[in-house]
Amino acid sequence: MFKMLRQKLRSMYSLRKLMSVLITIAMIITVVITNALSREDAKEQIEELFDAQMLQTAKVLELFYVNQFTQTKVEQLALQPIKLHVHATDVETFAEQSTALNLMYEHKLSFQLLNSMGDLLVYSDSSGDKPLTSFTQGYELRNIDDVSWHVFSYFSQAHKVWIVTAQSEDVRKELLEKMMSNAWTVPLIVTPIVLLILLLITYSLFKPLKALEASLLSRTPQDLSSLHIDLPSELVPVQDAINDYLSRISQAMQRERRFSADAAHELKTPLAIVKLHHDGLQEVLNEVPESLAPQLHDAHIHLNAIDQGVERMSHMVEQLLLLSRVDALNALNLAPTRVGELIETSINQLITIITDYEWQINIADDLTVNVDPFYMALVCKNLIENACKYSPKESIICIDAAEVNGQIVLRFSDNGKGMTDTQILRAKERFYRVDENANQGAGLGLSICQHIVSLHCGTIHLHSNLPNGLTVVVSLPIAPKTIGRA
Repeated sequence: MFKMLRQKLRSMYSLRKLMSVLITIAMIITVVITNALSREDAKEQIEELFDAQMLQTAKVLELFYVNQFTQTKVEQLALQPIKLHVHATDVETFAEQSTALNLMYEHKLSFQLLNSMGDLLVYSDSSGDKPLTSFTQGYELRNIDDVSWHVFSYFSQAHKVWIVTAQSEDVRKELLEKMMSNAWTVPLIVTPIVLLILLLITYSLFKPLKALEASLLSRTPQDLSSLHIDLPSELVPVQDAINDYLSRISQAMQRERRFSADAAHELKTPLAIVKLHHDGLQEVLNEVPESLAPQLHDAHIHLNAIDQGVERMSHMVEQLLLLSRVDALNALNLAPTRVGELIETSINQLITIITDYEWQINIADDLTVNVDPFYMALVCKNLIENACKYSPKESIICIDAAEVNGQIVLRFSDNGKGMTDTQILRAKERFYRVDENANQGAGLGLSICQHIVSLHCGTIHLHSNLPNGLTVVVSLPIAPKTIGRA
C-alpha cells in the first residue's frame, strides 16, 4: 500500500507544482503568523487606549463634578442619587450609523460616583444600581450580571468620593475583531492574485525545460548529435551532461557497428574456405563406388549439417554487412516509385520459395510513393521472406497497399503461428528471435527494416491475426522531405 502511494506521489512529482505549493504554504504561514502577532499588538494597543480613556474620564468627572460637592451635597445624594439615563439603541457595530442623540456604544459605557460607605451618589443606568468597583484603586475586570466590565476605580481624598468608570468587554472585542477582519480581507484578495502571477512566472521560467523536452522528443533514435539550446545558466550543466551522454552512446554504437562490420568481413573468408572444402569433399564422396555408400552414410549427414551451418552463418554475415551499411547511411536517393513495382522486384528475388504459397496481391497500378527504390525493395523482400519462412506451405499470403490519410500503407499478412504481445514488443530488437524459430535467421531482418523505414519518416507495426498469422503494416509518407542524418 505504501509502495503504491509512493509511486503515485512520484508520478505526480513536479518542480513547478511543488514550488507553487511550497510558496503558497509559506504565504499562508506568513499571513497566519503576521495576523497572530498583529492581533496581540492590536489587543495591547486597544487595552492601553481604552484604559487611558477611562482614566481621563475619571479625572474629568473629578474636575467638573466632584469638585462641586459639599459635605451636605454628598449626604443628600446618598439618600437620593442622581441617575443618568442612557437611551436604548439598536446601533451595535461600527458599520451602523449613529447620530448625536443615538451614540454608538453609549449603553456599553458607564460611570459611578460613590461615597466612602459605598452608597451611589451619581451613576449611569447602563450598568444598573450595583457598585461596579471592588473599592480598590486601579484597573480590574469584573463580572456583573454575566457581563464582563473593564473597571477603573479612583478615590478622591479631598472629597472622600469614589470615582468609577467602566466599559463593557464587548466594545474591545468587537473593535479587535473588526480590525482583524480587515487584516484577513487583504491577504484573501491578494493571495489568489499573487498565485496567478506566480503561475505565470513559473510557466515562463520553465519554458527552457519544455524546449529541452521538445528537442529530445522530436529526435529520431539515430540522431545522437549534440543539443544546442539557449538555456539559463542553471540548466547549462544539464545540457552538457546530456551532450556528453549522447556522445558516449554515439561512440559506443560506432564501436559496435565497426565490430559487426569487421567481424562480418573477417568471417566471409573462413566461411568461403569451409564452403569450398565442403563442396570438394562432397564431390569426392559422390565419386565413391555405390558398394561403399552405406559406410559413408554418416559422412553425408555431417556434410549436410556443415552445409546448413555454413548457409546460416553466411546469411548472418550478409545481414551484418547490410546492417553496417544501413547504419552508415547518410542520405537516401528518393524517387517516385510505383508500389507494385517494389513488390514485383522483391518477389522476383525470391522466386525459389514463392511457388510454395498462394498469393493475394491487391495494389493499384498508379499507386506511387517517393522512396529510395533499392532500400525500400530490400524492406519488402525481407518482409515477404519472413512471411514465407514462418507460414505453412500452400497457405495464403496477402499483400495490399492503399493511400490512407496522406500516407501509403502496405500490409503483409500471413497465416503462420503469429506472435504473442511480448514477442511483438521485442520483434524489432537486434538479434531477437522467436524461441520456436531460433534456428532460423539472425534476428536482424526487422531491425534493418525498421531503420530503413524510419529514414523514410515512416513506421512499422506488427499485429497478431486471429486465430492465426501476423500482419506487418508499413506506413510511408507519400512525399517525404529529403532525408539525411543529422
